[in-house]
Amino acid sequence: MQVVGICRFSLVGKAEFKKIPTNDPVPAAEVLEAQAKALFAKDRLEARFRSFEQLTLASLAAQTDPDFIFIVLASKLLPPEYRSRLKALCARYAQVCLRFFEPITHYVAQRRVFRELELSYTDVLQFRLDDDDCVCIDFIERMKQAAVLAAPQHEIFSLSMRGVMYCSTGGSAAGIYHWPVDFMSAGAAIRHPSKAVNQFGHFGMSRRFPAIVLTGGMSLVTHNGTNDTAFNAHVVRKRGMTPMDRQEAEETIARHFPFLSSDARRLIGHEKAGDEQAKPAPRWLTDLTTTKHRKGFFISGDSFALQHTHRGSATLYVTFDNLSSVRARSRLRDPWGYGFAEKQGWSGLGVLSYRPNWFRDGSLIGELEKLSDAGFFAEFRKVVFCGTSMGGYAACAFASLAPGCTVIAFSPQSTLDRSLAGWDERYRTGSAADWTGPYADAAREIRSAGRAFIVHDRQVAEDRRHADRLDGDNTLLLNARHSGHFTAQFLSQIGILPDVVRAAESGKLDSARFYALYRRARDYRRYLLGVTARVQEHSSEALKHRLHEVLAARNKLGLAKELHPAGLAS
Repeated sequence: MQVVGICRFSLVGKAEFKKIPTNDPVPAAEVLEAQAKALFAKDRLEARFRSFEQLTLASLAAQTDPDFIFIVLASKLLPPEYRSRLKALCARYAQVCLRFFEPITHYVAQRRVFRELELSYTDVLQFRLDDDDCVCIDFIERMKQAAVLAAPQHEIFSLSMRGVMYCSTGGSAAGIYHWPVDFMSAGAAIRHPSKAVNQFGHFGMSRRFPAIVLTGGMSLVTHNGTNDTAFNAHVVRKRGMTPMDRQEAEETIARHFPFLSSDARRLIGHEKAGDEQAKPAPRWLTDLTTTKHRKGFFISGDSFALQHTHRGSATLYVTFDNLSSVRARSRLRDPWGYGFAEKQGWSGLGVLSYRPNWFRDGSLIGELEKLSDAGFFAEFRKVVFCGTSMGGYAACAFASLAPGCTVIAFSPQSTLDRSLAGWDERYRTGSAADWTGPYADAAREIRSAGRAFIVHDRQVAEDRRHADRLDGDNTLLLNARHSGHFTAQFLSQIGILPDVVRAAESGKLDSARFYALYRRARDYRRYLLGVTARVQEHSSEALKHRLHEVLAARNKLGLAKELHPAGLAS
């Protein structure tokens, strides 16, 4: 089945711009003039060209399956300089078919292009994509696979990825949000024998036709002030959006949108121009030059660095970067967890990574083995290895360098070797790394630890399977319910991350201690959102009423109703 995308780039025609409404089949000249004036405003066009190039086209150029067509419908009324610019931009991409029209209804324009290209609606999966949004890197591949399976059973069906990374760069609600929604406009698709995808409301498609929702993917939608929809704090609450912190956004970008350039990251509000120049020197450099803790070292390789600050021989806190750290603009930065080690008075060894290669670097491994062979780890009474996600894998995998150490890993991967964990398809760059050689399977290396703690949310299927691979006599699995993949971030948010790490270092962490601390999660939005979602999936009305009672007792009923009013109706 052929996959064809449709984009309306400032197309002038009936009902193409909500700010210029009309019910006339053929809009009057003054309506078209007002529409063109709004669409072709210089600030708006410049913003749309930036997003179209940096987001929309960049996502299509990066697709794992390049076999698709992307039709761009534009207006002949577009000012000549912008017409030329749009032609030059689209000419870079073999899949893009750009056509200009006099004022026209969008589906009529699409029908003409389909006839020109000899495309049959019956044999096409159409998807819509605006000029300020983008899709994940494997969007075409996964859509095509799902469509091939659905086509023999349904003459008409709709198709969507689940989840949106919503980026607002202006106004009181500026920020990056996770919106767990299906059939948002970016990437909403349909197979229909005679009608265009934009003839249907994107949310309405799933109600009118058989709907297929694919998990594990995501689209990216922007709101920059030139949109014709409002976005504010009320909209955030109504939609059940959850703010993404920098680490969560970074890992989402690395997983779904690795093609985003620095300019694109600034465009969506993830980076700010001049951030790197404004940063002060890292704390470790200040410590090694101006404080009493001047004993240490810094070893830098092409894709990694090792930074050690010596604060005594009691405890060595060894930390490993995560994807958020990897994507930092500057190589001259503090290791993950540096500030925490400083506050505890612990010595630190930070393993910094400059590439998302899951520390599968022969030079790095060689340097760590040199330290181990030289007795570096043996100098300390306690050695604690710690990391989250990619860093969690490394904390487990390198445990054999310091036999008897303590490992604290948050949502770690046990390996991304496809022969051992081919079911984890979240991290393409990690899976593509070289998994031959030593330390490739953390499930084997972690046996050298004295005690290992694996903190994860067992509702995340991949994290659960990795944790089960890591489980053993020296390992304690701790379930941080409703935290998602970002367990360390959530434990920090609820204020217990330092307590958990200190308890592990002192040998006092056990299940009872962890879950007593984790009770604090019950007052936080993310946890309540998870509980409410699970209850909504349950058929028991008694359970839903019980949740009402619990939330009322904790003064959280308003929040629960706001998030899921239908499922919590009394």
